Amino acid sequence: MLDSDAQSMLTDLQWHWEDAYKITCRDGIWLAVPLADPFVTISRDSSGELREALRLDYAERAGRRSAGNGST
Repeated sequence: MLDSDAQSMLTDLQWHWEDAYKITCRDGIWLAVPLADPFVTISRDSSGELREALRLDYAERAGRRSAGNGST
């Protein structure tokens, strides 16, 4: 069971990223699975670390989508 601060952070992450990731926290490990690639799991030790990892992952995926569309 998460304490109130962790639950608040989980809710915030889920709200911001719900269209791109399924986010959970289990046994103190923060997890995100990209909806576009459900065989990938991003895990971090804190909500802040996960938030930063999601920003980087999302930007990288957006870059790959743009490159695949022939955009420069």
